[in-house]
Amino acid sequence: ASYVSEEKLAQLLNTWKGAPRQLAVLMAYLELRQRSTAVSLSALLTRTGATTAQVNALVEKEIVVTYKKQVDRIEHLPVIHALDFTLTAAQQNAFIQIKDSWQQQLVCLLHGVTASGKTQVYIQLISEVLQRGEQVLYMLPEIALTAQIVRRLQHCFGGQVGVYHSKFSQQERAELWQKVARGQLTILLGARSAVFLPFQKLGLIICDEEHDPSFKQQEPSPRYHGRDAAIYLGTLVKANVLLGSATPSVESYHQALTAKYGLVTLLQRYADVTLPPLRIIDTRAVPVKKRVGGFLTPALVQSMERVLSEGRQIILFQNRRGYVPYQICSTCGSIPTCRHCDVSLTLHKKKQQLLCHYCGSGYPVITTCGDCGAGAFTQRNFGTELIEEELQQLFPLANVARMDVDAIRGKQAHEHLIRRFEQGQIDILVGTQMVVKGLDVDRVDLVGILDADGLLHFTDFRVHERAFQLMEQVSGRAGRKKQTGEVIVQTSQPAHPVLGFVTAHDYRAFFDEELSKREEFFYPPFSRLLLLSFRHSTQSVSIQAARHFATLFSQQYGHYLVGPAPAVIPRVRNQYRTELLIKLPRRASLLSQCKRDILEQIIQLNGQRNFRSVQIVVDVDII
Repeated sequence: ASYVSEEKLAQLLNTWKGAPRQLAVLMAYLELRQRSTAVSLSALLTRTGATTAQVNALVEKEIVVTYKKQVDRIEHLPVIHALDFTLTAAQQNAFIQIKDSWQQQLVCLLHGVTASGKTQVYIQLISEVLQRGEQVLYMLPEIALTAQIVRRLQHCFGGQVGVYHSKFSQQERAELWQKVARGQLTILLGARSAVFLPFQKLGLIICDEEHDPSFKQQEPSPRYHGRDAAIYLGTLVKANVLLGSATPSVESYHQALTAKYGLVTLLQRYADVTLPPLRIIDTRAVPVKKRVGGFLTPALVQSMERVLSEGRQIILFQNRRGYVPYQICSTCGSIPTCRHCDVSLTLHKKKQQLLCHYCGSGYPVITTCGDCGAGAFTQRNFGTELIEEELQQLFPLANVARMDVDAIRGKQAHEHLIRRFEQGQIDILVGTQMVVKGLDVDRVDLVGILDADGLLHFTDFRVHERAFQLMEQVSGRAGRKKQTGEVIVQTSQPAHPVLGFVTAHDYRAFFDEELSKREEFFYPPFSRLLLLSFRHSTQSVSIQAARHFATLFSQQYGHYLVGPAPAVIPRVRNQYRTELLIKLPRRASLLSQCKRDILEQIIQLNGQRNFRSVQIVVDVDII
């Protein structure tokens, strides 16, 4: 029977007997039907709390009908192709040089200072590729970078642009996968995993911010570098590859200087705005009591007051999230640590928790020392949450916001925050390295690096490279259009060589200095590093397995081995870690043979009863 007509429907309802749940479902359906031409099954079930069996009963009685409808989760925009800008002379020169470089080498490195307009050069190159009927992969190291770039690409190319990263649901990613495979999307913007999408006619791969360590997949496996995978993909499908950065990795720049890659420079900022001057504040000369909140020097506060009075914006950078990184007992010096990891716990005030930033475990805030029973703790160092709180008290009329992984939740949260900052709704933006990457806002006149010392002291041969990159990149957020801007760096080591290079904005001098040290100590780009991590719940077993492996492996590779030794963080997630480093000369045949020997040795080691439960993780080209 058909119940489309009101007469038939009224007759059905008047003669209805029994099945009250089915009747409730039908009445809810009729109510929802008034608002839409179709009612989704999920909406009906949510509204009524019914089961699919009760809906199916209505279908069997031919009261309602069901059908499947393909729903597109990806926003549809009209396909356009309109470039509303003209390249400057410097950009046009770089554009031509890049294309000339591809005549000789597959890979080209574009070294362009911050705010030089690299993105406009990318868009011009993309335009030419699309005119040939080919696809483009535009890779960025982090999701945080995508919001502004997506808007710029969609402004020029509309619905030809797709976005792919881990914040999307599996259904959304599957749908985008299909669109790429069918050639419906010609520009794909994504993080490192986008390199595995099924492109049909890939003509260009752009790897922006190629220096960023976020391109490396660390945990879990497979461990791969998105940039290197992109270069390999380009080789396989004969697509041109463009690496871009204001602070290229030492390895990539060395490849370019040795003619393995093409090299193009863009050292002139857009609209001829000069790079911002850096002012180094020696924190040793400013007692803690004279610093606002214990971390803002008077000089920085004065500059902030001036910028705010002019209606301009400020970025403050501190690469520590949370409220305070650790607390120490005022009586015995004990520091609360994670039960599962050998690391101190970070206080997160808003959550009222102590959190482990390695395993994610949360603990109640400690008021009594577990070692001596005392009830007084001293808070050491400062995180972005504490900075935000102090600034809200210091500048009550200013709008203060925080950008870190704790404050940015959900697929759209980062984009909404950036939009508010762009529109001037935020006066002071405090953040971790998320604020360093690709933030392009005209009205930022002041950037403050609150603790440069924290960037300069890590047990990593790349520590100076990372520090230079972070400080140079964050300083580039200031004065991007008309005004020069200012950068203030707080440090207790004003004479540190890295700060000298950053102050001069001299990448090449930094590179030359760093390269000589890498060569002296046989680090990349002069070697290939393989790190073996032996993990076990018992520390002695982890150490014994690593030593046993090293003893056997030293017969052929002894002069290449360093260690074994405990990891910098010896225990993570209840697994003790002992590490063995292999430093190989850059010979492809030697690396291939070494990897085969490692696999063979792992199989033998896991075959021994004592070491059967040891997990051995191999990381090639560690970051």
